[in-house]
Amino acid sequence: MICIGPAINPVELPCGHAYCASPCLAELRRQGVAQACPQCRGEVPLGLDGLFDLAFRAYLRIRGMATRGEVAWASLPAAAQEELDEAVAMLTEAAAQGHKEAEGMITLVTWDPGNAGAQNNLGRLLQTERQDMVGAEAAFRAAIAADPGNARAHSALDILMAM
Repeated sequence: MICIGPAINPVELPCGHAYCASPCLAELRRQGVAQACPQCRGEVPLGLDGLFDLAFRAYLRIRGMATRGEVAWASLPAAAQEELDEAVAMLTEAAAQGHKEAEGMITLVTWDPGNAGAQNNLGRLLQTERQDMVGAEAAFRAAIAADPGNARAHSALDILMAM
């Protein structure tokens, strides 16, 4: 549904047409028809959740490669570094538009993944927001590996494993 009144909180599409962020564009995305501008059929960019999900998946893919020993965080191959940089750009754009999870993820993605605090925060995000218990466990274990004395990570892992 596209309203015919003046755009409220307008979002300008790459084609130059502007629509209400909500409910117009949000409703198009909800119905799965958000891939084209209703007027000219030009491309409609991902919504905030779409940007976040795409960036989050890229981060998890690179983190997985590092966890498996395929790459080193300190010296990522050019393609992986480029993918990570794109993920940060998407998270930054989503955060600038008010996406709270993206704000937290920027900190996690740009911090040194060997940082116990960052891994602990990632574990909490995966557990509470994404319901990804396997990913949360891996993040808590990475936090403990980075800092064996990290009481928060130990506690979070204990609670997770008791579930």
